[in-house]
Amino acid sequence: MLNWDRVKSETEIIIREMLYDDPRDVLREYEKERLKGIFLSNLHRFDKKNKSYWKLVLDVSDEEFTRAVKENFREAHKLRDY
Repeated sequence: MLNWDRVKSETEIIIREMLYDDPRDVLREYEKERLKGIFLSNLHRFDKKNKSYWKLVLDVSDEEFTRAVKENFREAHKLRDY
């Protein structure tokens, strides 16, 4: 279902599941630490609402989140809404 473009990357499929599937199913299927790593490495893929949700559910500290933003070029150099 989430493989509309025939992508073979398991990480990409997991990101799509995090964005579009029922979060309860995603949490049942994958280890929390694995989801946390994928989330922090791909912050630029998540919108504000999804970031807040996954940050809370995956127990991401403010320090971890800030560090991940600084390390993610796309996230650190985003245009801000004013």
